[in-house]
Amino acid sequence: MKKNILYFLTITIISVLVSCASSKTVTTRANGMDISKYKYVVFDASNREDAELADVVMMLQNEISEKLQVVSAEKAKSLIASGEKVVYPKISAKTEKWDGGRTFISVNFYDYDTNQSIAVVKSNGIGLSISHDQKLACKAIKKELNKVFPKNAQ
Repeated sequence: MKKNILYFLTITIISVLVSCASSKTVTTRANGMDISKYKYVVFDASNREDAELADVVMMLQNEISEKLQVVSAEKAKSLIASGEKVVYPKISAKTEKWDGGRTFISVNFYDYDTNQSIAVVKSNGIGLSISHDQKLACKAIKKELNKVFPKNAQ
């Protein structure tokens, strides 16, 4: 009997802990935009918000650079002149540290030539710790980026 109660309590505790950890993603694309035409990316040096989350921003830049070729602003201008499409992302990462915490990540993609928003990818994670929140949000946004740039993924 004690064995069954211990087993039940263990299962209950694990279920509660797992149900508290979750992530969510949302992608919005501009109407009429063919995102698959974008093959190049320029990272903006002013894309630094919270120094505490610089590792998250760097991880996202690395993830994007695996899908699109990173070029300088000067190279982007010559690519645009030859008819290529170039995108630049604005990455925002924030972590709430109260009430259990939650991490929010947003990547807004803009056409480098027209400054028109072409896609917004958002994710959030709520886990057992701040670090776990960030890992969940990052994992979710990585999956979503694979959907946004499927043909470009290597």
